[in-house]
Amino acid sequence: MDQTEYYARAYSRNLGLISESEQEILKNTRVAIPGMGGMGGLHAVTMARTGIGKYTFADFDTFDIHNTNRQYGAFQSTVGLPKASIMERFVKDINPGADIRVFNAAIEESNVDAFLEDADVVIDSLDIFAMDARRLIYRRAREKGIHVLFTAPIGFSAASFIFSPTGMTCDDFFGFRDGMLNNELVLLFLAGIAGTGPHLRYMDVKKIDPTTGGAPSVGLACNIGSGMVAADVVNIRLKRKPIKCIPRFVHYDPVARYYKNHNRVWGAKNPVHRLRLRALRRMVPALDG
Repeated sequence: MDQTEYYARAYSRNLGLISESEQEILKNTRVAIPGMGGMGGLHAVTMARTGIGKYTFADFDTFDIHNTNRQYGAFQSTVGLPKASIMERFVKDINPGADIRVFNAAIEESNVDAFLEDADVVIDSLDIFAMDARRLIYRRAREKGIHVLFTAPIGFSAASFIFSPTGMTCDDFFGFRDGMLNNELVLLFLAGIAGTGPHLRYMDVKKIDPTTGGAPSVGLACNIGSGMVAADVVNIRLKRKPIKCIPRFVHYDPVARYYKNHNRVWGAKNPVHRLRLRALRRMVPALDG
């Protein structure tokens, strides 16, 4: 069976929700995913099941045993193997005709343009502590006119963010400034993505440890987030509905039966958000100072 026939049969059950012409658009969409861990691996597989045909993966890391609770590519058989290459294998097993570029490296100034080449959408799946790479990717994607999507698995929930290349910047939304220490950037980032919501009533944020890169996480939250982002990618590429970008974002917590559309006017300068940041400094002393 040739690749065209295989693709048509593999995604035939999408019909009725996605038309044949729309499926062709998704087939020719390139998604760039920096980070192939808890969120990145699930994003890759969810995109593949949706019929996205082109990918750029990046991750310098290998799978370890502690990845098992949430990372799609984490198995006993993959411990010690490169995450980006393993996820390439999984996506190819779903869609053998997928066009995949793999960077088994961290994203930095020397390779960011190559990583973003031809990308229609970027899905930020970086570790929460990878702030230099994150700011670089957001800045360069904005210059190239590319939307950046991000979902945060928070406790048993997920929050979804879309950064438009013509809207509020990543730095303005989170309050990032050049010269800040990484821990301060991480604290601002956490306040921006998880400074409000029911998870604060049941989550022990003191378990966030910048020395190990560890933070509380469960796989089900990653699954929720990957579905939210996949829907956003479909909407962006097929132009189904107007896109609600930052400072607007969505938070869904099925355990708390919580769903809310937020609008953080003025981003990090929002006075209520500043109060939340002050409270978070007390809650996560490991990141303060």
